[in-house]
Parts: sequence; structure tokens; C-alpha cells
Amino acid sequence: MMNITPIPRGAISLYAFVSVILSNAVAADLNLKAQIIDDDIKIGYGLAIGDVNGDGKKDILLADKQDFFWYENPSWERHLFWSVAEGDARESMRDNVCIAARDIDGDGKVEVAVGTNWNPGETSDSEKSGGVWFVGSLGNIQPKKLPHDPTTHRMYWVKMEAGYSIVVAPLHGRGNKGGVGENGTRIQVYYAGNDPYTASWERSVVNDELHKTHNFDLFQGSSNTGESLVIAGDEGLVLARQVDGKWKSRKSESLSNGAGEIRLGKLSINGAPQTVATIEPMHGNNVVCYERNGENWKRTVLDDSLNQGHALAVADVLGTGTLQVVAGWRNRDSRKRVGIRLYEPGSNEKWTTHVVDDDAMAAEDIKVSDLDGDGDLDLVASGRSTKNVIIYWNQLN
Repeated sequence: MMNITPIPRGAISLYAFVSVILSNAVAADLNLKAQIIDDDIKIGYGLAIGDVNGDGKKDILLADKQDFFWYENPSWERHLFWSVAEGDARESMRDNVCIAARDIDGDGKVEVAVGTNWNPGETSDSEKSGGVWFVGSLGNIQPKKLPHDPTTHRMYWVKMEAGYSIVVAPLHGRGNKGGVGENGTRIQVYYAGNDPYTASWERSVVNDELHKTHNFDLFQGSSNTGESLVIAGDEGLVLARQVDGKWKSRKSESLSNGAGEIRLGKLSINGAPQTVATIEPMHGNNVVCYERNGENWKRTVLDDSLNQGHALAVADVLGTGTLQVVAGWRNRDSRKRVGIRLYEPGSNEKWTTHVVDDDAMAAEDIKVSDLDGDGDLDLVASGRSTKNVIIYWNQLN
């Protein structure tokens, strides 16, 4: 049985109370305990995990509609990290859309970069659509707005062959309409140099083959010192590697289906991804797992019942020594419910579907991390229409 424990916040909201009842009614066979740490967010577009205050514990960061918050481990008290606008300007500002956090200078606290001004319908005017900011770390907030293409959508800190940089993916190519047009979506890298606070933030294009992208993931290969990317879009997947300080990319012929979310699993000796999970098509209904078999890939549809699949992870949550896929959706399905499921591989190429959350979480994003240091992996998700952030504590240890 999965239990939900709301964070102490005075009077509990009606929604949180209803969520407890719904989740307790689900006979989930996973050993998870859910804790609502916030039931009063506005959208919750993106999550990040990292040590914000330098105390050695992993905190949670959230890109919400108007603010960027962080939740302090272990009390999970919500703090404001930064907001791009204050006062009356907050009411007219467009939504924040993404957040990236990583300790790039080794001081024990994450540096934060964010994406703002979410306006996917405007693909030509960068003043009216998109925004890329280096914000800084707690106690050293020095926001700097960087040049950008319209429709800023996803970003991550990426380890380079020398130092770290921010890689940003817009949703659309400049000037395109409905994912169609002359210009590819420019995935750009912003070079932080040795000191992000004084960096000139020179940038270059990683790839511009796709015309509508949604997300990307990172992996560390053994053949080079920098991290590589796999980019998901309507037209398929693109692999981008760093080679001698330059980006080399190619479109995947084996993984050619259009996808929105993408997460990579186990790596082989040479660093090539062995397991790839996707949500197909973009904002789609299919949870798909690709498993490498020599030079070929086996494609398995794990679930075709999602409505607006928008959260995805690959990890050994169950501690079985194999990788599971975790997926969530944000719009109500044919059962009029939202939620999160975990898909476990078994013998004879059979997969078992487990319920993580049934109707308490309209998942916009999900992350996997050991938040309490007990050696097993916990889940944290942010909900769009449910307006909440929930930690699903793994009780293996």
C-alpha cells in the first residue's frame, strides 16, 4: 500500500486531503511512501536535483510559473531561489519553463541556469519568446541574461572536454510554424569558461537538423572526456558527441520514431547507450523502451494509454540489478485519471506494470535520486493541473 504524508503547512488543502484518499485506495505493489512537499504550485514545468546550500544533502529545485524555488533537505521547506520579475511585472510576465543545476566550480553548491518567457507560438521574435539566464548559486546570485533563440524549452549543464557549459534546446526552429519551416531548431552550447560569473558566454550550434525538438539527455562515454547528448524531436533522435573540442552529430537511423521525452539507461564499455526510453510521439500516449542487441535495437511499447506523456526516467528503482522505466502523464486518460507508472522487465521479454501514483500527480516532470542517503533511489515529481510536488520515498533499505 502506498501512503501519502503531506508536509506540515498548517491547514491542509482540500486537494491534498483528497489525494491521500485516492492514493491510499490504490493497492500499489511498490514499497514507496509518498510525501507531498508542496500542494500550492502554479505549474511546475521542470525539476532539478542538487545541493543548494552546501550542507552535503541533495535539495530539490523547481521552475514554477513565476518563480524558481528550492526545497531544503530534510525539512523540505520551500524557499525562493530567484524570480525574473517582481511587483506588477510578475502579473504580465510569461511562464518560466526550465531549470538546470550542477556544481560546476567544486564549492559544494549548485550553479543554476534557467529558461524563461515561455511563448511557443512566437518563433521569430526573441524579445517576445524565450529567455536564457545564468543565475548563480545560493549566496552569489548574479543573474545575467544571455542571447537566445525563441521558444527556449529545455536546458542542462553539460561537462565539456574542458569545464562545463549550458546546452539549450528551443522547441521550434526560428520562424517556423507548427514544426515546419526552413530553419532547424538550433541546439546551442553556452561556454562558461573557468568562471561563469565573468564568462563572455560565447556560444556555438551543437545541431540544427530537427525542426521541432522537445528534450534531450546526457551520457558520459569512455572514448572522450566530455558528455554526449541524445536529442528527441518530431523527426526522430539525434546523437551529438564532443570530438577534439567540436560537436559531431548524426541522426539515428535505428531510433527514427518521433519522440518528446527521452532518457538513457545502461551504457556499454564504449559508452554507447544500451537502453533508451521515450514518450512517442511528442506529448504522446506511448511509453517505449529500446534495448540494444548488437547493431540492432529491439523496440517494445510498454504502455499505449497515456494522455500527454510528459515525465520519464530510467533507473533501478527496485534494486533488482536491472533497469526500469518510470513514466507519468499530465492530462486525464480514458479512466479520467492522471498518474505515474513503473515498468519492470522480466523473463521471456515480459514487462510488469506497477502503479506509482494513481490520480494524485499530473506529472509534468520527474527525477530519480537518493534523497535521504539510504542507498536506494527515490522519485520526485511535479504536477501541472494537480499543482503539487511529491517525493516518493523508496523503502528498500
